[in-house]
Amino acid sequence: MNGTITTEKAAELLMQHDNITLLCHRRPDGDTIGSAFALYYTLTMMGKACRVLCSDVFPDKYNYLYEGYEPAEVLDWPVEYVVAVDVATQKLLGNLEEQYGMMVDLCIDHHPSNTGYAALTCLDSGAAAAAEIIYEIISRIGFLVEGKVAECIYTGIVTDTGCFKFSNTTPQSLRIAAELKERGTDTVPINARIFESKSKGKVTAEARLLSALEFYFDDRCAVMPVTLAVRQETGVEDEDLEDVAGMPRQIEGVLVGATIKEHPGECRVSLRTRGGIDASEIGKAFGGGGHFAAAGCTIEGSLQQAKELLLAEIKKHLPEEPR
Repeated sequence: MNGTITTEKAAELLMQHDNITLLCHRRPDGDTIGSAFALYYTLTMMGKACRVLCSDVFPDKYNYLYEGYEPAEVLDWPVEYVVAVDVATQKLLGNLEEQYGMMVDLCIDHHPSNTGYAALTCLDSGAAAAAEIIYEIISRIGFLVEGKVAECIYTGIVTDTGCFKFSNTTPQSLRIAAELKERGTDTVPINARIFESKSKGKVTAEARLLSALEFYFDDRCAVMPVTLAVRQETGVEDEDLEDVAGMPRQIEGVLVGATIKEHPGECRVSLRTRGGIDASEIGKAFGGGGHFAAAGCTIEGSLQQAKELLLAEIKKHLPEEPR
């Protein structure tokens, strides 16, 4: 029977099992990777057999977290206990959904849009990142979060808070970061790697994307199309453009910023909002979801078709235009 459990109960369950499979969401970011590997290192230190799986390749910029780990070597492992981290819906498991979607024993998540697909869910929708929940679970297991585990936790938090700039940043986010810093975690190279390092291709792509911005509804909505052509011509991959989703919202007066990444047969949409507009409600209209100010979804069809459908939905959520 599906149900919600506390971090204390989640810690107990993890201690009770010796063969644990950890699942990340597709198109992995710093939070799902950091959360999974924080648990991986902790559980392996306890002598447990553990592996981390993801439908997509981990971005190179996070390789300081998983360096030397080869998930392909353990794909035929027997499955005893399955844990999904930072995965709000089964669909987000990507091509792992068919095999694992109906057998997730525990989901550890912070998304209000979590569908409760797992047998048990440890959910804190007030947490800025899943890594904050993982931090508490590891602490309840009895480990001091330091070293490589601390780097994983910090990465998860700093990624999902935009280096503590986003509105989801809480006092707890800052407290955990401070505690990790006090325990010797070198946050400077992590921040530099995630936020201050760009390839020439990425800079070129960003310039192209900014020049292609489109404005709607009295400039209260900005749409950034990310075409296949731009990615091919600049040589950037999807993971290289992970952080461009916030750019349209940075423009003064924009209440809804949308980034639409073109893929064969579908478009992947990232939404960023302000002014009291719920991004997750817009995403839900297309089977997606997320947080109040940041959400996403996938829309089948061409870029033009996706844009038309998305704009029609966004219009419903904008306040009436001034007369």
